Amino acid sequence: MCRLSCPPGLQQRRHFDGGATEMIEMAELRPGCTRISYDTLDRNLCARWRLCPACEEVRARRMQAKIARRLQHDIDWANDVGWEPKVGILTTTLPGKESAIRQGSLEEQVEYLTERVTLPGHTGWHSMRGLNTMMKEWGVSGGSHHIEFTNKSGTWNCHLHSVMFGFEDDWSVPLASSTKVNEWNDDLTMKLIPEKLEVATRSNKRVFAPLGLGRIYTLDVATKDELEQVVRYSAKVQYVTKAADVKKLNPELKGEVSNFLNGKWTKTLRRSTPRLTRTFGSWAKFGTEMLMD
Repeated sequence: MCRLSCPPGLQQRRHFDGGATEMIEMAELRPGCTRISYDTLDRNLCARWRLCPACEEVRARRMQAKIARRLQHDIDWANDVGWEPKVGILTTTLPGKESAIRQGSLEEQVEYLTERVTLPGHTGWHSMRGLNTMMKEWGVSGGSHHIEFTNKSGTWNCHLHSVMFGFEDDWSVPLASSTKVNEWNDDLTMKLIPEKLEVATRSNKRVFAPLGLGRIYTLDVATKDELEQVVRYSAKVQYVTKAADVKKLNPELKGEVSNFLNGKWTKTLRRSTPRLTRTFGSWAKFGTEMLMD
């Protein structure tokens, strides 16, 4: 399969030893994709380093579907055994602007968020700066982390979106929900429609400071109505699972992002690409392939 870039609109035929094959534009199958293929059955996504906006949208939708299926499986199991499920999406950030890591490169900030560290009062090393260990103590049974990065002021800003699943009796997350509910009148049904708005807030210093994370966070805990319609709630996940909004990315930064996503060679001569999605707890027991591309 050829993955060469060709000018948009180009239609031609190429000859190989096995005969002639017609060149097709992937945009015909996936609007916005700029890749060229010689396989009419090609449904592969562009490599992430290509920064293809169309393929990134497809990745986000696929991730939403995978998480929705996993959440639905856990919720159905909880209902079968008579336990009340609890689902939330937590967003954590890097330390304040006075921290040196705020001036770090994209690669340095991602490595900082995913670093294995020691924790006061705990033995051994703990992944994701100890966040997985803390979530286990908070009664979160499993979930997944998704790294997002932006650059609006000349410096990178990496943050972590975590999908959390647990049970009401075990749930002891020491953070207040940061969402507020507004109601608006639907002119068609003449009913008040509730709408959840996400508002950033600050945590107690003792919650995230030991992990080397910032105090600002958002936490959206699913309501009972949302749990009954997991697909609708997981639509929020489609937003948080995007590593970056390629359409809004500064053109001057695309080179750095592309090189970062393309990975680097290891000592064993294998290319190591960054893991922007990571499972933890009970979700990790099924292997990271559950939420991989």
